[in-house]
Amino acid sequence: MSNYTCLLIEDSMIQARVISQMITRTGWATLVALDLNSGLRMLAEEALDLVISDLMLPDSTDGNTIPKVRQAAPDVTIAAISAGGGRETASSLLERAKADGAEFLLQKPFSQERLQSLLTEVAERLQSGTRRPHVLVVEPSRTLRKICEAGLKEHDFRVTCGANLDEALDLIDVLDLDAVVTQVDVTSEDGAELVAMMREAFPGVAIVAVSDKGESDIARRAWLKTLEAGADVALPKPFTPAELVSSVRNGMVLAASAFLEAARRSA
Repeated sequence: MSNYTCLLIEDSMIQARVISQMITRTGWATLVALDLNSGLRMLAEEALDLVISDLMLPDSTDGNTIPKVRQAAPDVTIAAISAGGGRETASSLLERAKADGAEFLLQKPFSQERLQSLLTEVAERLQSGTRRPHVLVVEPSRTLRKICEAGLKEHDFRVTCGANLDEALDLIDVLDLDAVVTQVDVTSEDGAELVAMMREAFPGVAIVAVSDKGESDIARRAWLKTLEAGADVALPKPFTPAELVSSVRNGMVLAASAFLEAARRSA
């Protein structure tokens, strides 16, 4: 049985009942608020470890739900609930939620397994007092995925692997992602297109593009276009685990700086 408590802020009584039952099944204690003001009062009165909040509530239709929760509880972990949408909508939502201070995003409808994974990660952070950076490895070679995973975990990264992007995205919360290590094809322009798509979908996340660089003019031009499309670091094969770790760390610094600069320009 967990010793942790979650506050769920959800204006739909039916959905609040269903989600709270899902949370309770994991062993967490659960409190429910049907509007933001009720949730903020509970935050002031109760010792809470996690807030799971819908982004649009009847008393918070200005898009400032997460900032209000963060202001009320600076140290609590926040998971924002999204109703989904297209790629452009999802990207905008991620940018806003991350900038506002949410650590996780739950997209409706979500499974018991997805919720369990989130709560397990939050509990591990609470127990250790630290957050391990989360790296997504997208690589068709099972052997290379295992090598990347072992090398990153040895340096205390949390790692999720997928053979392709669609498979990987089913396993992660993009909002809780720090870096992507992805195989790209530099024999054509497909690599640049993949990186551009990732850069749009993963604001503030480091992208490390891995490939056999190749010596042809086509390969060199495609490699440069991959960097121009948004990759923070280009890592040619073969590479050592130390080179991979260094590339991920450097990429995280570059991506964070670019994200903050973009936020300042849009403010």
